[in-house]
Amino acid sequence: MNRLLTALFAVLSLLSLQPAMAAVKLTPIYANEASNWPLETFAANGLFRQIAHYQQGHPQAIVLNSGEYSLDQLAQQLGPRTLGHSDTGWTLHYPLVIGPGARLTLSDSNLYIEGRHGGCLINRGELVIEHSTITSNGDRSSGFIHGWGGSTTRILNSALIALGRADYRANGVSVARHRYQDSGAPARLYIVDSQFRNLYRGLDAEAGSQVSISGLTVSGSREQGLVLQSSRARIERLVVSNAGGHGLRAGGYAALDLKDSVLRHNAGSGILLENHNGEVHISSVTSENNLEYGAQIKSLRGQHTTLMKALTLRNNGSDGLRLDGSMEVSIEEANISHNQRYAISIQAAPGHEFNGSMSNLRLHKNHLAALQTRGEGKLEISGVSLRHASNRGKYLAGNLADQEADVLPPLLQGKKVAIRFTEMLATSPLASLR
Repeated sequence: MNRLLTALFAVLSLLSLQPAMAAVKLTPIYANEASNWPLETFAANGLFRQIAHYQQGHPQAIVLNSGEYSLDQLAQQLGPRTLGHSDTGWTLHYPLVIGPGARLTLSDSNLYIEGRHGGCLINRGELVIEHSTITSNGDRSSGFIHGWGGSTTRILNSALIALGRADYRANGVSVARHRYQDSGAPARLYIVDSQFRNLYRGLDAEAGSQVSISGLTVSGSREQGLVLQSSRARIERLVVSNAGGHGLRAGGYAALDLKDSVLRHNAGSGILLENHNGEVHISSVTSENNLEYGAQIKSLRGQHTTLMKALTLRNNGSDGLRLDGSMEVSIEEANISHNQRYAISIQAAPGHEFNGSMSNLRLHKNHLAALQTRGEGKLEISGVSLRHASNRGKYLAGNLADQEADVLPPLLQGKKVAIRFTEMLATSPLASLR
C-alpha cells in the first residue's frame, strides 16, 4: 500500500510539473522573420555570430509561453549558463521572450543583461519591473528591452542603466507594433518614478504604441533622450539632461501631452516636433542650456491644436522657440530669454500661412531680437515685456523689421495687437484690437 501511494504521489508530482516545464523552454532563433519575427532584431542585426561565441550549437532564446514568473522561479527551470545568480544579483545570458498570456515580474531585483551573449528582454505579454535595477554593458553590445504590440511593460521606482545600442529596435527601452500584427492592440508602456542612465536612447516608441510617464529622469543618453514616432504619449515630471542629441523628439500622427518637465544641457534641441500631426499640449515646461533650440516645431500641422503654456526657454544655443512650416499656435505665459539668437523665430512654409496667438510673454536679452518672421502669417500678441541685447537695439527682425515703430508702442502699452507679416511690401498691417 505504501509503495502504491508513493508511486501515485510521484506520478501526480510529475504531472503537476509538466505545464510549468512546457511553459518555459529554449527555442531556436531563425533568420526567417516570418516564422520568428519577435526575434527579428537578431536576424536584422546579424547577431547570430555574436551569440554563437557563448551559446553552444544553434542560437536559442528562452520563451515563456504562459504563467507568471519571478527570476527565482524562472531560474529553477533554467541552468546558470542561461540565467545565473550571484551575491550581486542575476545575470541573463540569453534572449528572453515573454509570450502572450505570460508575465515576468522583477521585484527588488538586480539584473545584469549580458548583451555580448545576446541577453535581452522581449515582451509580448506583461513585464513588470518594480523597485529593481537593470544594467548592461553600456556599449555597442548592450542588452535591451523591447515590447511588441499587445504587450504591457510597467517600470516602477526602478533604475535602468547602460542599456541599448545603435541597432534595429535595440536602442534601450522601446515599444512598437510589428507589421505582422496588423492593427491589433498597442504596445503599452507605463513608467513611474524611475531613472534611465546612459541608455543609447532613453525611450524609443514607434507606431502602434502608447506611452504614459509620471516621473522619469533620463540622463546621459548616448543619442537622444526620448523618441516618439506616431506614438500617443502622456508625460509628466520628465527630466532629460545631457543627451547626445535632442531631449525629446516626436513625429508622425499622434497626440502629445507634456507637462511639468525639464529638458537641459542636451546636445540638440530640448524639444523637437518634426513632421508631427495630432494635438500638442505642452505646459509648465523648462528647456534650457541646450546646444540648439529650446523648442522647435517643424511641421505642416494645419489646424491641429498646438497649445503651449507656462514655458521657460532660456540660455539655448539658437532660438528659444523656432516654428517652421504651417500651424495654428497658442502660447500663454512664456519666459523666453537669454537665447543666442531670437526669442521666437517663425518661418512660414512657402504657400502656407502661419497663425499664432501669444500672450504674457517675457522676452528679455535674446542675442539678436525678440521676434523674427518670414513668409506669410498672422499674429495676435498681448502682454509683452521686452529687454533687448541686440547690438542694433532691435526687437523685431525679418519681414517685421520695418514695422517696429508702429508695433512697439501699443504692445508696450499692454494692448492686444494684430500683426500681419508677409513677403509682399506692407502698407498698413497694424490694427489694435482694443
